[in-house]
Amino acid sequence: MKEYKVVYLNKDFKFSRDKDAKQVEDAINEYVAEGWTLQQVVAPDDDLHSLVGIFYREK
Repeated sequence: MKEYKVVYLNKDFKFSRDKDAKQVEDAINEYVAEGWTLQQVVAPDDDLHSLVGIFYREK
């Protein structure tokens, strides 16, 4: 059975593509190091430029 987790990858918008990309990269690497697998990154249409990561792991 799979367990899923939905995570905001860039909670603090930095107004810099490089800084935002680094923040998202760090968040993804943190969850992968904890045993989660990234399934998808979603950009909700919320005008906040947020990115959401969908992670899963086998239970």
